[in-house]
Amino acid sequence: MGGGRSLGARALLALISSGPMSRGDLAERLGLSAATTTRTVRPLIEAGLIEEQPPVEVGGPGRPTRLLAVVAGSATVAGVKLTADRLYAVLTDPLGEVLSSDSRPLTDTDAGCVTALIASVVAQLAQRSGRRPDAVGISLGAAVVGRRTVVVASFLGWRDVPLAAMVTEATGLPCVAANDVRAFAYAEARFGAGRGKDPFAMVTLGAGIGCGVVVAGEVVSGAQGAAGSVGHLPVDPSGPSCEIGHPGCARALASTSGILRAATRHLGCDAQELSLDLLLSPDMRRNDGVDDVLRRAALAVGRVVGTLIAYVDPELVVVSGEGVAVVETYRETFEKEVGGLRHWAAAPAPVLLRPFEFDEWARGAAALALDQWTVVAGGR
Repeated sequence: MGGGRSLGARALLALISSGPMSRGDLAERLGLSAATTTRTVRPLIEAGLIEEQPPVEVGGPGRPTRLLAVVAGSATVAGVKLTADRLYAVLTDPLGEVLSSDSRPLTDTDAGCVTALIASVVAQLAQRSGRRPDAVGISLGAAVVGRRTVVVASFLGWRDVPLAAMVTEATGLPCVAANDVRAFAYAEARFGAGRGKDPFAMVTLGAGIGCGVVVAGEVVSGAQGAAGSVGHLPVDPSGPSCEIGHPGCARALASTSGILRAATRHLGCDAQELSLDLLLSPDMRRNDGVDDVLRRAALAVGRVVGTLIAYVDPELVVVSGEGVAVVETYRETFEKEVGGLRHWAAAPAPVLLRPFEFDEWARGAAALALDQWTVVAGGR
C-alpha cells in the first residue's frame, strides 16, 4: 500500500480509508511500532490535519481509547468528470462530503479549451464555497498513464495530451488524471460500498462497459493505463458486432448504444426514438425481440462479472451506471450466468447493483485528488 508514500501520507490515507482508529490500530494497519506511529502522527496533529477525538469508554479495565481522525476542514479537493459533451465538477472535503457542485456543456473539445473551462469551473466552485482546493482530479473515458498523460481519449479526439500538467499550469494546483471507471472504483473503495473490501471490483454500464479493481487500497491501472478495458471482450460469438466490428463483444450486447441499435432492428424505428427507460417499460418488453435484446444484455454483463470474479476473487462487486436497470430487471438471468462461471469450491461473491448520478463520477476524480493531497500534506 505504501507505493513510495511517506509515513505521514500513509497515515492520512489509512484514516481516510478506514475512518477514525486508535494509535494501536493505526500502527497495526501501517506495520509500524507504537513509537514510530506516535512520531508519525505528531506533526500531522500539530498541522491541524489529524485530531484526537474525545475518549471512548471501553468495557472492562483499562483507560478509555482516544481515536485519531482526519480533520474535515483540513483540505478541499476538486473533482472533474469529462464526457463527450459535458463537464461535471464537485468540491469535497477529505471525508468525501460534497461541498459544492457544477455542470457545464462541453462545446469545444480542444484540449486547451477544455483546460480553460476546468480552470474556470474550479475557480467558481472555490469562490462559491469560500475554500480554495488543494488539488484537482480529472476522470474521463480514456487510457491514462502515470496519472498525468491521456494516451488516447477517442470521444474527445485526444492523443498524448499532458492533461495534468496543463491543468496545473492553468490553476496553479497539483493535478492528477485517470480513467473514469478506475476513479469511480477508487472513490467507492474509499467512501462507498467498497470500503474495507479487499479486493474490490466495480463494473460500469453505459456508453461503454468498464471495470475497476482496487487491491490493498490501490486502484489497478496497468502498464499502459488500460487495465479493466473489458468492453470488447467476446461474450457471445453469435451476437451482433460493435461499431468497430468485434462480433458478440460486451459493448455490442450491453452498452446503451448496442442495446438501442439491436432494438431498432426488431422495432423498425430510429434509435433516436428509443431510450433504455422506454425499452424497459412493460409494454415494450412484451415484444419478443426487445425482451431478447435486454435478456442477452443482462447475460453478457453476467459473463463479464462472472469472469471477473473468477480471476480476481473480490470481496464485493458493485455494478453501476445508466445500464444497471437492465440487469435489475433481468437479475435472474444475470445471476444464473455469474453463478455458472463460479468454481464449484468457491463461495459466491456478493454483487451489489446500484444506480448512479454523474456527480459520483466527479466524486471519483475528487478521490484521486485527495490521494494526491495526502502525498503533499503527509510529507510535512
